[in-house]
Amino acid sequence: MSLEITVTTENSNSKRVSIAGSLDSNTAQELQHSVDAEIGDTIATVIFDLKELDFLSSAGLRVIFKTRKMMDNNGGRFLLVNLQPQIKKVFEIIKALDGMNVFKNQEEMDNYLAAMQNKVIDGE
Repeated sequence: MSLEITVTTENSNSKRVSIAGSLDSNTAQELQHSVDAEIGDTIATVIFDLKELDFLSSAGLRVIFKTRKMMDNNGGRFLLVNLQPQIKKVFEIIKALDGMNVFKNQEEMDNYLAAMQNKVIDGE
C-alpha cells in the first residue's frame, strides 16, 4: 500500500503533516524525508493528522516518536489528531498515548490550542 503525505503551513510557525495510506517499513523513510525537509528549528508546533492513515507499523512509530523528540528538544509542541480506531489501538498497545496530546478531531484540537493561547494572553 502507498503513502500520501501533505505538509501544510498552519501559521508562520506551525506545520500540519497529513498522512494517508500505510505507514510501514516500505514508506516510513518517505515520511522521514518530508519531516526533515519541512520541520526546522523555527517550527513551534507540528500536527500529525492521521485521519486517512489506514495502517501503522513500528517503522512508522519510529518516525512519529523521532519527530516528537525533535519538537520536545526544540521546546515545541507535537500533536496527533484524527486517529482512526485501529491506529489509536497501536498507540494503546505500546502505552504511548500517556503524555501525548491526542485529539478526537479538528474542533477539539482547535479548542485546546485556543485555551493554551488564552493562558498566555491572561498571563497564566
